[in-house]
This record gives sequence, C-alpha cells and structure tokens, in this order.
Amino acid sequence: MRTRIRHGVAAALAVSALSLTTACGGGEAQDDTKKGADKPAAEQTTSAAPATPLTAAQMKAGALELKDLPSGWKAGKSEPDPTVYKADKPECEPLATLLADNVAGATTGASADFERGNSESLLSQQVMTFPGTGAADYVKKIGTSLETCAGFSAEMEGMKMKITLQKLTAPQGAQEAHAFRMKMNITDLNMTVESNVLVAAQGTGMTRFAHVPADAGGHKDFDGFAKLAVEKFAKGAQS
Repeated sequence: MRTRIRHGVAAALAVSALSLTTACGGGEAQDDTKKGADKPAAEQTTSAAPATPLTAAQMKAGALELKDLPSGWKAGKSEPDPTVYKADKPECEPLATLLADNVAGATTGASADFERGNSESLLSQQVMTFPGTGAADYVKKIGTSLETCAGFSAEMEGMKMKITLQKLTAPQGAQEAHAFRMKMNITDLNMTVESNVLVAAQGTGMTRFAHVPADAGGHKDFDGFAKLAVEKFAKGAQS
C-alpha cells in the first residue's frame, strides 16, 4: 500500500515538471516592425508569427534519460491517474492542477520515470506543449500562487490530504521556472509524503519534474536533479 501511494503521488506530480520548451521565431515580424516604424503609433499593427507548439521529437529530446542520471537509478513506471484535484482555497488552485496527470490546454509529449532501490526514491518528468502563450501563462500562475498559498486541503481516491508548501530556489536556464517542496499528509493512512517539484516554461513548452526522496536527508539532491532537468529540457526545446 505504501509503495503504491508513493508511486501514485509521484505520477500525479509528474512534474515530469519543470523545464520548458522552445522559443518562437520571428524574422518576418522584425521586417514588419521596420516597415511600420514611420507610421503613427495608432496605425502600427503587430504581425508577430504565431507561436508554434513543440514537436513530438522536441518534447522527447527534452526529457531525461537513464544515462543522464547518476549510477544507481533504473527506469520506473507510473500508473495513469484520472483524479482531478480541487484545492479548498482559490489562490492555491493553480498548484492543485499540478497533481493531475493532464493539464488543461496542454498536449503531453514525452514522460520519464525513474526509481532507486525498492522505489524508495523516485523521479518523474513530463514535457508538454501549449498553443500560443499557454506555457508561459501557466507557469506564471504557478509562481503567483506560490507567493500567496502556503498550503491547502484536497482529496485523493476519496482520502483527505493536507498539503503544505515551501518555496525553493529554481535553477536558471529557462524563461521562467519555479520550485517548491510539497508535503502531503494523507490522514486516512497516517502517512506523509514529501516531494520536491519543479515547473519551467520555454517558448510554447513546459516541463513538470518531481523528486520524491527516500527520507529527509535526500532533499539535498533535488538541486542537482532540477538543474539536469532544466538543461535537458531547454536544449531539447531548441533542437
């Protein structure tokens, strides 16, 4: 039971989170800007090229592989979770959406799951893409929520959870990224799970990344994993 819940939490956080995707091009937009430079401001129009979603190949290139990790890790597997999580505080709702497998408006591409030992430590990542400015907008909402939400209550498979949040320093390398520690207290099981979460956006892409350490001492490894995830994602998004 304990192992199943830990896998479920990691998959849900699938924060197969926080690295992003590619920036949009705009050669023609630059030319149009020059053409309109001599016009009054009221007559000038914006003709920037529409943001292009990431391709499946770009999303795959942005996901971590076993060869990217230190020795001792092996490929894992997370089960699909159709649960939709609802926070009891409106300012926390963007963070609650990170617990679901699917993000509204996004197309999910590559995902990766890894474990160490007998599932004591887990890593989970997803790379996805949005139309237009969806990725940037989503990640910005996460950042705003982290400034105003210290915790909330939700339900998982009918079990009540009390969730507390601690903002962490996110690695650089993406247009916008946020990291935090999420402590889930599952009352019905008298069980607490702590996860480190990263969300990042680049252009039309986003990544969610979650790290579930075996114990409190394992939290120190998150910075290194988050840096790997952001760098791999940003590189893949621009490939």
